[in-house]
Amino acid sequence: MPFCPLCKAEYGAGTKRCPDCEVDLVEELPEEADLEEAGEDELPEGLMLLYSTRNKIYAEFLKETLENSNIPCYMTSSGSLFEEGLGYVTKGKGGYKIYVPEDKYEESVAIREQTVRDL
Repeated sequence: MPFCPLCKAEYGAGTKRCPDCEVDLVEELPEEADLEEAGEDELPEGLMLLYSTRNKIYAEFLKETLENSNIPCYMTSSGSLFEEGLGYVTKGKGGYKIYVPEDKYEESVAIREQTVRDL
């Protein structure tokens, strides 16, 4: 049975795309840790970058706000486990990125502006 990598809904055999998130379905859901470590080239199709930050707290806050607004989102992170435990990434490269489905982008931008604005 295929699954949506964003909303994690399960669909019947033969279904190829999630009608809500408009992304391609996968045969099995990756572990949450695998999702956060995915590179940009490994993201499901149909996603747009909404937000990038070096601060984990801001990223988690926006992610939770989007999910509470029924907008599926996908967060990636890079940096060491030590840095992530501190709540921010200290190296020049790395940080947190939040992606949303293309059809939810405009609505997501409005939520981003209300929650994290220029943070």
